[in-house]
Amino acid sequence: MTSSLNAATILKDVVAFVEVWSSNKMENYSKTFAQQLLDMGAKVSKTFNKQVTHVVFKDGHQGTWKKAKKTGVKLVSVLWVERCKETGEHVEETMYQAVNESNELPQPVNKRTHRCMQPKDFEVRTPENDKRLQKKLDRMIKDLDEQKTSACTGVPVLPFDEDGSTAYSPTLAVPLRGDAMAQRLKEMKEKRENLSPTASQMIETSSSLSSYRPSIGNSPSMPFLQDLGSESDTAACGERDSISETFSEHTHKCDKETMNKEKRKKPNRTLVMTSMPTDKQNTVIQVVDKLGGFSVADNVCETTTHVVTGGPRRTLNVLLGIARGCWILSFEWILWCVESEQWIPEEPYELSNHFPAAPICRLQRHLSAGEYQQDLFADQPVMYLSPVSQPPCDSLAELVLLCGGKVCKTVRQAGVCVGEYKGKIQPGTKYLSEQWILDCITQNKKLPFQNYYLD
Repeated sequence: MTSSLNAATILKDVVAFVEVWSSNKMENYSKTFAQQLLDMGAKVSKTFNKQVTHVVFKDGHQGTWKKAKKTGVKLVSVLWVERCKETGEHVEETMYQAVNESNELPQPVNKRTHRCMQPKDFEVRTPENDKRLQKKLDRMIKDLDEQKTSACTGVPVLPFDEDGSTAYSPTLAVPLRGDAMAQRLKEMKEKRENLSPTASQMIETSSSLSSYRPSIGNSPSMPFLQDLGSESDTAACGERDSISETFSEHTHKCDKETMNKEKRKKPNRTLVMTSMPTDKQNTVIQVVDKLGGFSVADNVCETTTHVVTGGPRRTLNVLLGIARGCWILSFEWILWCVESEQWIPEEPYELSNHFPAAPICRLQRHLSAGEYQQDLFADQPVMYLSPVSQPPCDSLAELVLLCGGKVCKTVRQAGVCVGEYKGKIQPGTKYLSEQWILDCITQNKKLPFQNYYLD
């Protein structure tokens, strides 16, 4: 209770104006840091007035920077806010002065650069909800109808394949020539001509039709093509070029939409937050949405690679992260990623002092050829986990199995019983506290039983 009261009075004499933006001037992070200042007892002003004593600034408006310099108020970065919260005291402002990278750059005239564009839910474009797409579809259908009506002049038709590409097919022109073809066959039968071409006829036909090769559809008979080739070759080549240009925009659009769908695929890696208040969680979520590469998960699982903690507390997610060989990082890593506008190297922010096993397990996972599996409890006796254990029995079982141990369902089969047990004592079975499992994982050592026996 006393600590919470002290935290609420750390910055009681501060009146702050907060202006924190991303480097591309598109996303506003001011609300998150304003809430942290309010939690430490500071007053946050919505306008830059005479009562303001501090300006928390990052990539803000040039006018705010000039006014702060002119009035002499204290210009600080977001790291000053976080440092005050960590130390529980009013930190010296000169150590965390704000920097304005665009101060020396010429500013464009009458151009609005700050626009708050928060991520929106993606909505698939369809003709029903997009008028422009509906107009394009109507125009394409109209063009296809015109091509069908012009087929009687020998113009080939270009339909769409399933993948969105165009394919040449002369099959629609064949039925329109049906009457002429039937008359031709009738004349040939009356004269008893040979309906099958000779080898020399086929060579001549193939040379004359080198530029007229249908790729899809039923090909007409060779005599018919020989009769048709001389009058349709020139028209077909010119028309194919013009129709290909007509649909080139559609093909390019399909390729672009396919690339966008691939970019919107859910990332394979997950990031988990633990021991973190709501304002810090919101900051992490905003940064992940902005920089990408991760999806945020509630609990550590097989896809988790990073566990970000608001403090060095040994939570269940931290232990699961160690057991799976994840990065165990402080929240300061997120803040520096905000400053840099990109994911930065994790190692300087790894909590190796509080969790010595974290870097060891992480390197083991990195060097493992297949699926990572620890062997910490591999040579330990079979364990029975009490149903009333803390952490819960299922969570303890997951930790033991991840570390190579074995779990049974009855005490009679076990060599070690973990957690409080009120049943019949089995001879030869060791009864240990849950802390033995937690300490072994934290230190990556097989600790002796003596300090963990239950009375």
